Amino acid sequence: MSAGNLQQIGDRLKTERMRVGLSQVALADACGVNRGTLATWEKGEQGASAQVLFAMAEQGIDVLYVVTGKHSGESETALAPAERVLLQAWRDSGVKGRAALAAVADVLKSKT
Repeated sequence: MSAGNLQQIGDRLKTERMRVGLSQVALADACGVNRGTLATWEKGEQGASAQVLFAMAEQGIDVLYVVTGKHSGESETALAPAERVLLQAWRDSGVKGRAALAAVADVLKSKT
């Protein structure tokens, strides 16, 4: 992994830590490391292990976003198979197909 990638991961980690309202000390404690170790991750000097990423996820950190830059809700892998089919239909369709799908979506959401 390049230094640039680690820096981006570190920046996103800091953003996520701040979003969930944790100090460096609080997140470090939750991950079983010291604050200095967390600081090296946020600076992009080192990367965290999978075990630590799991601990971060338990604190509300969106670790998919930290690692990839995509929020977990934006990842197609987080979609159910039927949702992926609908998304692909949207992408593959033309103007009329998209209009039809949008009309169906409007009907469905008005029923909830």
